[in-house]
Amino acid sequence: MAGLSCAEALVEAGYTVCSFDKGRGPGGRMSTRRAETSLGELRWDHGAQFFTARNEGFQRRVAQWVENGAAAEWVGRVVDVDTRGTVTPSRQDKRYVGTPGMNGVIRDMAGRLDVTWGARVERLSRANGLWSLSFEGGSDEGPFDAVVVATPAEQAVDLMKAVAFNFADRAGSAVSAPCWAVMLAFDKPLESGWDAARFEDGPISWAARNSSKPARGGAETWVLHASPTWSRSHLEDEKEAVEKMLATAFLSATLAPAPAYAAAHRWRFAQVETAPAGVSPWDPKVKIGVCGDWTIGPRVEAAWRSGRVLAGAIASEVG
Repeated sequence: MAGLSCAEALVEAGYTVCSFDKGRGPGGRMSTRRAETSLGELRWDHGAQFFTARNEGFQRRVAQWVENGAAAEWVGRVVDVDTRGTVTPSRQDKRYVGTPGMNGVIRDMAGRLDVTWGARVERLSRANGLWSLSFEGGSDEGPFDAVVVATPAEQAVDLMKAVAFNFADRAGSAVSAPCWAVMLAFDKPLESGWDAARFEDGPISWAARNSSKPARGGAETWVLHASPTWSRSHLEDEKEAVEKMLATAFLSATLAPAPAYAAAHRWRFAQVETAPAGVSPWDPKVKIGVCGDWTIGPRVEAAWRSGRVLAGAIASEVG
């Protein structure tokens, strides 16, 4: 989201932008997981669950996604469950989701830009005032006038420590929380009384009926997110063990039957817990910049805003 937001703004300003992503396709932490199951091919939003729009510029962008069919409002029944098990309706701004999966908005953005998928950048280098990229597998791209790093903070450190120490040091002060996600499917709808819940206590911090979101359809599918504390303490556990522990906790809380399908995914850098103190995202001397939710806060909107802020700084400096 952050990198594509920055690229969109720069292209709008008349610049030529080439984007590279290690993933096989659009998504990142807004990915949609597909799987063949006994219930057919199913999908889950196993990363970001929804987004809100408070910033005026982001509200306009969301309206465009809705108009393009890339996003829709999610009016699911969302509740909060406190430590005593008391359930209360959750108060929140309008919630939006990508359609037909969370990666719908990423796909919409990327489809209008020059993006190369399956390209993992291993090294940045600069010579004669220009940048080059070296990729896993030995290929290179460049030269470029400027470079933007739009990865989780911990990965940004590795890319920048040899060429932009100040930015690497800044990224190193950010702290990202991990998250274990478990995807479940059931033979019939669950009688939970809600479509999503935030839990104050226990191993699960969030549970959502994925099939309640717009344009999903199909079987009864759920996504569970473990709390940061639980995820850290079980970070290196085997997926099968995590599936069992979190599914058991969910079944106990909802009295649901055994699922027809279960799978786990580990997000090692799920969302920023501690963002660095405000420092400019752009270094005009060497023409390198950073963007991402870790520079502002743990929200999809924050990632989008960070890209726009960086693009503005670049456009004011790069001829």
